[in-house]
Amino acid sequence: MSETHREAMRRLHAASCTCAEGDSKGAVWSGATVIEFEQPTQDRREGDMSGNRTIALAALGFCAGIAFGGPAAAATVTTFDPAGSIGTYAWDINDQGAVAGFWYDSTDNISKCFVRAPDGTLTTFFHKGSKVTAAYAIDAKGVSTGYWSTTDGDFPGFARTPAGKIKTFRVDGGVNGTYPIGITGARTIAGAWYDEFDVSHGFVRTADGNVAVFDVTGDTYGTWPAGINASNVIAGHYTDSNAVAHGFLRATDGTLTTFDAPGDTNGTFAQGLNAGGTIAGYSLDSNYIGHGFVRAADGTITAFDPAGSGGTYVTAINNKGTIAGNYYDASGVSHGFVRTAGGKIASFDAPDATGTFPNSINREGDVTGWYTDASGNFHGFVRMQ
Repeated sequence: MSETHREAMRRLHAASCTCAEGDSKGAVWSGATVIEFEQPTQDRREGDMSGNRTIALAALGFCAGIAFGGPAAAATVTTFDPAGSIGTYAWDINDQGAVAGFWYDSTDNISKCFVRAPDGTLTTFFHKGSKVTAAYAIDAKGVSTGYWSTTDGDFPGFARTPAGKIKTFRVDGGVNGTYPIGITGARTIAGAWYDEFDVSHGFVRTADGNVAVFDVTGDTYGTWPAGINASNVIAGHYTDSNAVAHGFLRATDGTLTTFDAPGDTNGTFAQGLNAGGTIAGYSLDSNYIGHGFVRAADGTITAFDPAGSGGTYVTAINNKGTIAGNYYDASGVSHGFVRTAGGKIASFDAPDATGTFPNSINREGDVTGWYTDASGNFHGFVRMQ
């Protein structure tokens, strides 16, 4: 598989929004204050299994692998959905335990954002008239960032404060969208923007609105940032003329370093980095099977898999060096895992899950993501240490 789940979701959203309404300069939102907003909705729903339809998201299926590691130590997994959700995707968790993501509303078949407070309160918001509004990151103060759809395919980015104040932005030339993927405590946002040929480029936007764009030399098919740390160091991947992905690290001064994981015949995908500059991700071997890796700040790369894994897909790393991701067992079932900086791996599953897909981990080791149930519906979860 030559694209990450982030890119797969973007393409899925783009495909579903050909009839989207809502001007990118447009003035209507639900759940905010700067532009015209309805009042945000709040709900306390712990373990709510309100999904009633199957969402076909085959594009996300490759986020799994094959095998079981050891059972996880004492931890609590809480599941949740906004009321009326037919698919909940918990995308990022901050160090305070607040979660940002998006969900599909069964009442109007529209994708909307949510922020889940540490106490479980859910606040939802969306751009009125758009088919998709999606939050992809949240900082330590609860500022979330993401994008929404427009009729012309120019998906603008946004940043939203906990009070509901919205700031919208776009990268010049990003006629096919501006897609934030990470935000720092200083409100610097990193992400990708897509040009008229639907080719991806990187960007970093500071809190005062200054935007720097970048590409890795040799990125024939695009540059995809995947994470940013407090020093504004960015990690991600780019794809060369042979459609093979390679990892990159962009330093604070803009210097770009590329790398490949051992045995990455079909690509290296950096998925996140921590404050110390340690990068985590996965690579694809000659059979397109994923294997996890961690790259130390000095460039040393260590590959790993849970015991018996036939495919390991890393999604995040925290400042303690703990990594989260998922893998499939021999029956093709996806399980979540966490790997400590010392290399100890523990697996876990959401209750009654037929597949568990961690996507983010915070400083305390709390993990968020989504899981599938027996009907194929998607639900959010938080695993607390």
